[in-house]
Amino acid sequence: MTIQAGDLTRTLAPTAFFHDDTILTEIANTSYATGTPEIGVYFVAPPSGKIRLTIGGGFRDNGASLDRIFLSPQLFRDNADGAEVLAPSVTLRGYLSLSNNTAFQYGCRVSLIENLTPGQIYYIRTMHLATPGTDPDTSDIAARDLIVIPLP
Repeated sequence: MTIQAGDLTRTLAPTAFFHDDTILTEIANTSYATGTPEIGVYFVAPPSGKIRLTIGGGFRDNGASLDRIFLSPQLFRDNADGAEVLAPSVTLRGYLSLSNNTAFQYGCRVSLIENLTPGQIYYIRTMHLATPGTDPDTSDIAARDLIVIPLP
């Protein structure tokens, strides 16, 4: 199908993104937490019910003690009080920092989320936890990023 000038087209909702470079230091929580500030965006599911998700940031173990950070998305219908659609999981859609990096490393993970209800409002946010190594409380986060791109 070729689109000609004057043809009607359906547009997608805009990309939603949030970048924050607030440094979180000495992270010790071993269960998922949002952090302060909370990094989250609202978006409307496109007609396809598919989005491209990018989650990432900057992480370090400032004590070189084998600490690691898990950064994962959590997805809800409507808002953070709505039904949870996607629980935080580093293995499915999250990003895991390397241990022994005393300087900040930056990275991200891109994934596809399907089967969303077209036209439904969703809220997605980052969640993180630390896996303590030999010296707990030495994990830091320098930045967190979240990008949601609706797909046709």
